Amino acid sequence: MALDDLQQINRWHILFDELCVRAGFHDAASLAARYCEVAGNGAQKEHDTTLRNLNNWRSGRHIPRLRSLRILEQVLGVRDDPALLEHWTALYRQANETGEDSPADIPRAAAPHEAAPARGARWAAALPNLPTIAGAVLVFGLGIAIGNVWASGWRPWGGPANDAPLVVYKPEVFMTVGQSKIIHAERGDCGRLPRDWQDVAGDLPGPALGTFSDGGLAQRNSVFCKGRTPARAIVFNAERPGIEEFRIQGDHLKVTVKAADQ
Repeated sequence: MALDDLQQINRWHILFDELCVRAGFHDAASLAARYCEVAGNGAQKEHDTTLRNLNNWRSGRHIPRLRSLRILEQVLGVRDDPALLEHWTALYRQANETGEDSPADIPRAAAPHEAAPARGARWAAALPNLPTIAGAVLVFGLGIAIGNVWASGWRPWGGPANDAPLVVYKPEVFMTVGQSKIIHAERGDCGRLPRDWQDVAGDLPGPALGTFSDGGLAQRNSVFCKGRTPARAIVFNAERPGIEEFRIQGDHLKVTVKAADQ
């Protein structure tokens, strides 16, 4: 597939899957082996985890963390082509903000026409049993919902991030030397607490105009999570005047720091 064709892809996981095929990784096992080799993880447990993650990433159920994204870029040679890297990063940022694909993007199999009873016949057969059917559907739906909520780690009676500040992504940040400001936040899985600061810090770039520090628990609005979800706030401590641009979790930020007397 030529670069022009790749530019037509508008979902990160579809682009990722296409690049895997183009690089010769037709199955997840071979890609997992190469990924672990680049990452320096040779244990079977890490390989199994990587295999599971790759299947989730290629199907669009989840997106990788920034460190994993960098490894994928190396494995697939994405950084060898600036135009491809730009498109790859833009789609990753889009996926990071909106979450995985909606169920509407997943094709549903239709029943054969000749096997389907007439619409009127279906409703006539169902009418006498509507209360029973409705009750069964309600119980079944509640069971799934409660199971999903419980598995997520979120609890309806509250959590440590419930009163945390909401962090909104802003691509441009203006500061003065000596000022510290929350400029971003890394969310965890929906309803779950984010990673510890040392893990988040390991994926951050090395800024020239200051340093990063832990901003504590925060919240972010997530389309995929359908509301607010816990996050780890990232503070930028401005130490030198200037203009700097970098990326955090695929989001582009431009930080302008002025001298204190300006």
